[in-house]
Amino acid sequence: MQGCHGSVPGVRRPFVITPYSAGESGVFKPAKPDAGSCHVEGSKACVLWVDHLRERKTGPCIPLTVLGCGTHRVCFTVYPPGHVPYGRTRVAPVALEGKAMVDRPKGAEGFEGTVFEAALDASKGAAWDRSREGGGERWWGTQGRRVGAALKILGVAPGLGDSEREAMAAALGVALLLLCEQAYGIAAAPGYRSRGQAVRAVLGQLGEGPCVLSLLMASGHLAGLWGAPLWWDTQSARLRSWSFRGLESVLR
Repeated sequence: MQGCHGSVPGVRRPFVITPYSAGESGVFKPAKPDAGSCHVEGSKACVLWVDHLRERKTGPCIPLTVLGCGTHRVCFTVYPPGHVPYGRTRVAPVALEGKAMVDRPKGAEGFEGTVFEAALDASKGAAWDRSREGGGERWWGTQGRRVGAALKILGVAPGLGDSEREAMAAALGVALLLLCEQAYGIAAAPGYRSRGQAVRAVLGQLGEGPCVLSLLMASGHLAGLWGAPLWWDTQSARLRSWSFRGLESVLR
């Protein structure tokens, strides 16, 4: 059976997000979808089963479920809300069940503990360790990579074209002028602190609650950091697209 997580180019493939919840034993298990990323409109229905579990040392730090599809003969991982393929930390401040984090601060500070934390530290001039002693994640190289990813997700990365930045603003639900101003600020004063301040400014304008997850998933997809995010809606029992060009579409 063909797998869907081989090489890094696989980050461009569609992936399925579904709520994970803890059972009586305390083990987190996903809400099993009825359709997978292999399903396309008009094709035969998926026949899914649990193939195996993937242990994770980073990211959600819980075993992720890999489902197999007998119809399309593929396997695919289902990810908890806020997490993406090959990601090492959550993208949005939501719990594994898909709910907003309890007692989350308002504004940019509410994104502590996400991929944006590196940029928030940078905005305050807090550089991560420039040596690799101890092997911790709070290393300068890691901070640089995460700040770079944050700039792309939020549409303030240097080099973006006007149409690209306009699309990012629409996906995030923020003013295009905000993104242009922050990108100009980076160009006028290059450095890790100015990049962090640009990220902080945009995060401060994002909405509150679980809805911010769909916005960031769509913008990250537009930025080319991951494939089209597909959300398993447990209430309607349908797989919904969170890509910007089809935020409200339903895959039938």
